Amino acid sequence: MAPEYLQRGVISPSIDIFAYGVVLLEVLCGQTPISRPRAKEEGNFYLSEKIKSVLKSDDAEELREWMDSALGDNYSFDAAVTLANLARACVDEDPSLRPSAGEVVEKLSRLVEQSKSVEGENIFISESSCKPLVKAAAPANN
Repeated sequence: MAPEYLQRGVISPSIDIFAYGVVLLEVLCGQTPISRPRAKEEGNFYLSEKIKSVLKSDDAEELREWMDSALGDNYSFDAAVTLANLARACVDEDPSLRPSAGEVVEKLSRLVEQSKSVEGENIFISESSCKPLVKAAAPANN
């Protein structure tokens, strides 16, 4: 949940942008949005906080290690950096600094167009390392 909703109960379109950013982070790294530590004295681990430190470090290897290992090397690292930065913007603490839905669509569209224009680069879709949270319902017999 967006911090402004948790702290003050504020409802706005930026809450959806925050949620989209969290989902994008989950897709990129294959982790749940909140991890509970084993040691009781430690606080929760939030993906929205981790991406800030990963991107601030300017260490490409740290971002590669953060990415979902199920992706292997079958992705454009530059595209991953772009997506990570977009996700980071979506989960900004300040709702006024988050992109609008239109800006998110524009950035994603540009990324798709750039990936199409890069010759010899193949984009693969890989199964996530995460287990599905909900099992598919069996078709009902009518």
